[in-house]
Amino acid sequence: MRMITTRKHYIYLLLLLTAVLLSIVILCGCSSDSKKDSHADLNKCTDLNSSEYTIGVMNGTVNGPIVEKTLPEANVSYFNSEIDMLTALQTGKVDAIIGDQLKWYYYNRQLGDKLLVFDDYLQPYIFGFIFNKSNSDKTLLNQMNQFIEKIKKDGTYDEINNNWIGDDGKAVMTVDTDSLPATNGTIKVATTGTSPPFSYIENGKTVGFDIDLVARFCKEYGYGLELVTMSFDGIIPAISSGKCDIGANEIAITEERTKSVDFSIEYYEAGTTAAMWNPDAETDVGFFEGLKESLYKTFVTEKRYMLFVSGIGATLLITILSAFFGTLLGFLIYMMCRGGSRIANTVTNVCVRIIQMLPAVVLLMILFYIVFARASVSGIFVSVVAFSMTFAAAVFGMLKSSINAIDRGQTEAAYALGFSNLRTFFKIVLPQAMVYFLPAYKSELISLIKATAIVGYIAVQDLTRVGDIVRSRTYEAFFPLISIALIYFALAGLLITIAGRLEFRFDPKRRKKEDILKGIKTDD
Repeated sequence: MRMITTRKHYIYLLLLLTAVLLSIVILCGCSSDSKKDSHADLNKCTDLNSSEYTIGVMNGTVNGPIVEKTLPEANVSYFNSEIDMLTALQTGKVDAIIGDQLKWYYYNRQLGDKLLVFDDYLQPYIFGFIFNKSNSDKTLLNQMNQFIEKIKKDGTYDEINNNWIGDDGKAVMTVDTDSLPATNGTIKVATTGTSPPFSYIENGKTVGFDIDLVARFCKEYGYGLELVTMSFDGIIPAISSGKCDIGANEIAITEERTKSVDFSIEYYEAGTTAAMWNPDAETDVGFFEGLKESLYKTFVTEKRYMLFVSGIGATLLITILSAFFGTLLGFLIYMMCRGGSRIANTVTNVCVRIIQMLPAVVLLMILFYIVFARASVSGIFVSVVAFSMTFAAAVFGMLKSSINAIDRGQTEAAYALGFSNLRTFFKIVLPQAMVYFLPAYKSELISLIKATAIVGYIAVQDLTRVGDIVRSRTYEAFFPLISIALIYFALAGLLITIAGRLEFRFDPKRRKKEDILKGIKTDD
């Protein structure tokens, strides 16, 4: 009977994978149908000031307010990354994207002239490195200002600029960030790693214009360098809270930002402009040829499969540790409240309710940027703490409902037979409650591994964050996202299989009679 059940599971799994593959084929066929409007009548940015157009901008940048001010009639859609904006542009979800003109020129070269970049600016702006404003010691800020002035005079700045941004640049790091002497300590630099040519990951290392400049600064003043990659939204909070010392990611100097952080003197001048997709530059590529090319770019080029391996490791580590400590904590809390103390139950219920009602990403950022702001702990540690708390709250609730499902008469009968309170609970009640508890526990495990996808907000390079990094280098979204979806499917299946073995051991219908009775025999 068990063999037949297992065979059915394999058949269901095969059918599901077949459906996924068919969906991939259909989506690949549909993905090439982008808007065919050439926008020949659009010559400057202000031509987009119409409700007819939808414009994409990136969260946390100065471009949102600029668009709202200069193009008030246009519809605005916000995205978390530039690669998301490019994907939306290619698929026709937006008509244009707004950002740094230099960046659009860079992407256009990488994409093979598939963008139409406008020549005019909506607004010019300048970039600066950011520092903690509340720190009374401005030594690091003053050193950076002196360094920028120096390299602009001696020609080093022009060398960096030509290396990373010039048409003939080699785009290579001239300083090894791992071999800096650190005689004066190590500084932490917050960056995204997804904003070429200023900051991006190549061959597993963070490189770019900003990174090269900061590395030369560290070498000049005897600092070691630790690069911390995170979402753009998290850079300013990381600097304000003291988690990092410098923010380096083409950050525009604005009056509003200067209220929260200190800026260095400007090190680059740029301007906001629009870019549109050029349908005339598209080439039809066969499905299998395109699939092969995407597979190669996603996993083989620059050994990107190693990024996926590290991302899977981080995701599994956070999930397993959170499940373990969350289960332990939830069980201990239940045991503390089991005696019926009104105060203990009230306090516990309030804490559990707060955790349950608080979005996981908010709890994560509160712990990282406030509770552990001054502590030298990793993002993985904070992630485990946050998800252990949420998982413990879920375990506590599942234990209460599962144990309440057991007839009270069994407890009274055990007392009549001379069983102690704890022996009754662990030998009589809990084993039966596990039959109700484990199915819900398996569902909570799936929710847990999916919830870990938000840890990129606090500088953890998990599986989802790796997908963002790879997409920023391949300039396509479909294959990396499908790959990540399949990996999550496999990881969730692995956890469900492990939990299923536990469920099998506790199900009395699937166990032998002598194994069931073994657990409740008295010592007499």
